[in-house]
Amino acid sequence: MHVRVSRVTRQGKTYEYAQLVESFRRPDGMPAHRVIAKLGEVTSIEVENLRTALAATQQRRRVMVARAATVTNAAPQPVANLRYLDIAVLLELWRAWGLDEILREVMGPTDAVVPASSVVAALCIQRCIDPGSKLYATEWVPRTALPQLLSIPVASFNNTRVHRVLDELDAATTALMPRLVERYQSREGVFTSLFIDATDTWFIGEGPELAARAKTKEGRVERKIGIVLLCNQHGHPMRWEVIHGRESEVVAMGRMLALVGGLSWAQQIPLVCDRAMGRTAQIRQMLAAGLHFVTALTRTEYDAYANRIPHEAVAGFELREGRHDEDIAEAARLVEAAGLQRVDDHLFVMDLGIVERVDEHDIESPMPSPDVDALARVMQLVRTMDQAVAAGRYTSQASAGRAIGLSEAVASRYGNLRRLPSAVQQRILDGEARGRSLDELIRITRLGDAQQQCDAFAALVASPLPRRASARPLGVSPRRSPPDAPASEPIRVRAVLYFNPQLFVDQRRRARERLEATQAFADDLNTRLASPRSRMQREQIAAVIDRQLRKDDLLEAFTSVITEQEIAGRARLHVELKLDQAEWARRHRYDGFNVVVTHPDLKRNAPELCQLYRAKDVIEKDFQTIKSLVELRPVRHHTDAKVRAHVTLCMLALLLQRTLERKLAGLHSAPAALELLATTHLNRYAGSDGTAAHVVTRTDAAQNKILRALRLQHLADYQETIERIESA
Repeated sequence: MHVRVSRVTRQGKTYEYAQLVESFRRPDGMPAHRVIAKLGEVTSIEVENLRTALAATQQRRRVMVARAATVTNAAPQPVANLRYLDIAVLLELWRAWGLDEILREVMGPTDAVVPASSVVAALCIQRCIDPGSKLYATEWVPRTALPQLLSIPVASFNNTRVHRVLDELDAATTALMPRLVERYQSREGVFTSLFIDATDTWFIGEGPELAARAKTKEGRVERKIGIVLLCNQHGHPMRWEVIHGRESEVVAMGRMLALVGGLSWAQQIPLVCDRAMGRTAQIRQMLAAGLHFVTALTRTEYDAYANRIPHEAVAGFELREGRHDEDIAEAARLVEAAGLQRVDDHLFVMDLGIVERVDEHDIESPMPSPDVDALARVMQLVRTMDQAVAAGRYTSQASAGRAIGLSEAVASRYGNLRRLPSAVQQRILDGEARGRSLDELIRITRLGDAQQQCDAFAALVASPLPRRASARPLGVSPRRSPPDAPASEPIRVRAVLYFNPQLFVDQRRRARERLEATQAFADDLNTRLASPRSRMQREQIAAVIDRQLRKDDLLEAFTSVITEQEIAGRARLHVELKLDQAEWARRHRYDGFNVVVTHPDLKRNAPELCQLYRAKDVIEKDFQTIKSLVELRPVRHHTDAKVRAHVTLCMLALLLQRTLERKLAGLHSAPAALELLATTHLNRYAGSDGTAAHVVTRTDAAQNKILRALRLQHLADYQETIERIESA
């Protein structure tokens, strides 16, 4: 947003009119301006006051009315007040990494007036200080000392040049990433650990071809893309990739890890991955790549790798109202008594050693004869899963389902048949449902009354069979590999169990709140059913309950019973939700527990491995930085190349932020330091002979302390600064 002045000459007299204008992008992606307010005829002083007030508003600063001068010899008035010290510091960090040299190498020579490396430097510094659109950058840069510090003409730093450089940067990004890694190594030595994670960002408008409408990590449905980032222990970006909005982050991370696994600098270095990589398929992939990975198992994988989790120690734990800290201390005491080693108040560990994954096909799944119909086989699979869970071999039907080749979604779908009366289940096993569909049986399970379900099943099997192709159970893979297929190598990993008592208490508290919310839903539904205006039938009530429980992932934890009650002399339907205590206990048996798995050759003790995994917040903080401080989102570009270049700019800005954070560790955060430095400006004065003179605002004690920590005291040296700027 800025003040635009138009001049009109009438009868030899010139009038100036002011308008408040903002930049925006038209639906076709082209930049344009629109008028926010017409301010009428103004004088030059009024225009300057308006611009000062607008700038102060954007920077959240106060505007003070200057007192009238009381002396006849007024001080000279500057013609420009340019942002200087915060920009100069970031530019020094940029040059310390040798980024100008790297960009010149990967982007190639140019005969442009403004070198591509200077454009990239200006855009990255803008993202650290005052992020905005690329069009805004062309207006922002002339208001700073960047043209003087970079020795570039202001008129040549325009929108056309910026967008040409973005295309060049996208083409050079593949070559840029390994050069950055080489520079990190040459300055800081070998890496001690690596971290990988993924995030997403969304678009204003349709976005590029890479964008797809999907749910973001915040739960918003937007047109989005994904971003995978690999960084070192300091949070310095090493590799990144922009992926299609609907591509699985796990697949994309696996692809990047496969590439990294063959690089010499990644050999034997612990690589910390998010829990999304803690599934058997991804673990097998990382083992095959030879990566010294560190990740945590998803809870559904615990049973296959760890059979020594002492969850019984806290199985009967009861929360006490208003005694949060005491609950945490009690949970800690219980697990310590069960054999876990205390590392600190929030970390208790147990080394499980080298473990071999239990064969995922260790459940003896019944293999029916060829003449057994599909639904009978489904019913057999459901009973087999139930028996495995009841025997304590698996914590849930989902994990038992995976052991016989069912996906979690399919196991949940088949599990609906548990809600049928045992007599109906037996009739299905006897083949009476031959030719019927699973959907028809699931509709019967939604009836709340057992007798109604029996009657509906009898009516279904008595009705004529529809004409349709025969079906087989969905999601069932062969239980055994064919005899001639080579057996896969067993998965062997190092496993460490750790327990966080605070997490345990928080999870138990949230579980209690979920039960209370479910009961509140039932109470509200019963209130509506008791109303004389209620016209809901059993089928409608069952559908409402099914939707609510399915949304909260509680379908298997509750059984709904719909009965009739007499209220005010009239029969009204009433709902009761009965909690399956055994299922609820199975769901929460591992609250507070985590299982970290690593490559078996990774030589670290158990506490070190747990703390290394928990250090993954390095990359999570990186994503928070590029999302907020450098405003990765929302993105306003409309081509894949521009979006990829925008992400590269954010990664280079992240490098500057991380470098500043490290150098000022314990003194200031990067945002706080930049805010303190921002008050030192470069003031330009116009001499009577047409030459320009410059004066730098005197630095204060807080700024000098920051400069000393960065070893950049020369930036506050008045004479040196003026000579450097005026000689540029």
